[in-house]
Amino acid sequence: MTGFTFKRLGVSTLALAVATVSLAACGSSTNSAGGSSSTTLTIGYDSDPAPQGYDPLLYGGGQRLFYESAYQSLFAEGSDGQPVPELVSTFGYNKAKTRMTLKLKSGVTFTDGSKLTAQLVKANLDRRSNSKLQAYSGFAKGGSTEIKDVTAPSADTVVLTFPTAQGSFQTNLAGVPGAIVGAKAISDPSLLNRGPDGSGPYKMRAAVKGSSYTMSRRPGTDKGTYPFQTVVYKPYLDKNARLNAQISGQSDASLIDTSTERTAASNGVSLAKNGGTMLDLLVFDKTGVSAKPFADKNVRLALSYAIDRDAFVKTVAKGAEPTANAFPKSSPGYDPALNTKYAYDVAKAKQALKKAGHSNGFSFTVTASPTDQAALEFLQNQFKAIGVDMKIDVTTSTGQLFAAVNTEPLGFLPLTMSNEIGVTAGVLVGGFANPHKAQDPVIGAALGAASNASGTDHAAALKKLNGALIDEGWLIPVAEQYAYAGYNAKVLKAPTYPGTDGYPLLSSFKPVA
Repeated sequence: MTGFTFKRLGVSTLALAVATVSLAACGSSTNSAGGSSSTTLTIGYDSDPAPQGYDPLLYGGGQRLFYESAYQSLFAEGSDGQPVPELVSTFGYNKAKTRMTLKLKSGVTFTDGSKLTAQLVKANLDRRSNSKLQAYSGFAKGGSTEIKDVTAPSADTVVLTFPTAQGSFQTNLAGVPGAIVGAKAISDPSLLNRGPDGSGPYKMRAAVKGSSYTMSRRPGTDKGTYPFQTVVYKPYLDKNARLNAQISGQSDASLIDTSTERTAASNGVSLAKNGGTMLDLLVFDKTGVSAKPFADKNVRLALSYAIDRDAFVKTVAKGAEPTANAFPKSSPGYDPALNTKYAYDVAKAKQALKKAGHSNGFSFTVTASPTDQAALEFLQNQFKAIGVDMKIDVTTSTGQLFAAVNTEPLGFLPLTMSNEIGVTAGVLVGGFANPHKAQDPVIGAALGAASNASGTDHAAALKKLNGALIDEGWLIPVAEQYAYAGYNAKVLKAPTYPGTDGYPLLSSFKPVA
């Protein structure tokens, strides 16, 4: 699911006083990895990229930058965000678009010494029935982008068969979902608890879980594309700690939270930014399993009407833009009419609750990280005005945050919408945001139409899909946020983002000289 971001699960109680950091600390030429800035790139990450081991299929787009180091995918995100072949040399579809044929590149080797073969790709994709592999959830039987069958008719040819027509399936194989794991780890996945087994440009040299991950460039890697001999990822789950590390020179580049970008700039940190990160209430429960009222879409729509998005941005999301759209403003599927349709209207919200039989309101609980507490407290007051009591359980436990997806009706998350169809299929419909496997014919039809639309029909189909997600109450957007990458301009050129992805491309990090 290219672009999917679950990046802020997990927090730190460390809260450093940014204001005390001296600008004079900027420009350090030696980082914590022990190398010079010309050969070592240290990136301050916003989450632990490997809390469950090094199987890329366990994760989503928020970990894409890290896994880009160790793994190659069948397709990668190009500079415009569109998929480009990576392990694939050529590809095509049959006339009915129910079969996709992939021709593989030759000479690709993995960390374990195994070679890229069609049989290995088939073995990878045949793991799609494993429900623990988040990135494959849409490919499983009954998934929104189900792969019915995978065959390997020759050493370099893979054929995917779909139950329904798929006109642009390559978008679903870009990034983490298309990552290919080496043969030894496929035979014994427990090996991925020790380290990655990929064919990426870097090999992991050392790791301290939750603290630092050091990658060394593999022999034969194109130094022009990946100029750094060493890349060190240092998770700083607290946004202020991460900023502090960037200002003090502990990191060469960092993923900067929107709320701290002004402080970063005022302390001499150069910034690259990109739109496309949607601050959403994701409705996990559309069937009433964890909270009965949520089975009625009028309840979900009532919560949308109850949100004063302009006030939200002014109060707790400065620099963001209010929106009721599932897709970013730069998307061809963006529809300004949705902002009017779901404008702040308490009376309309109460009418929707009454229609659902909850005139007296109801209560439910959400679990949140301390990072999101202020935003949720704002929404809590908004919902209170229509009689809905949203209790907030703040936790620093990553495990508790993950578990809440299955036991609570909704959560507040930043969702990077870099690929409208891929994220809808792989996250909202067929992925972690739909743990109870709800189905909606309106969304299903819109997704199918958008997946097969091309040319002038593409924008109209995306707009219809956008409307379906909002009108059916599967998603309650609040604002669109910019993603920021802070960097030391004395050491690095400005990194770039692929399309609307919230994370820069690893290959875009270049030394200034």
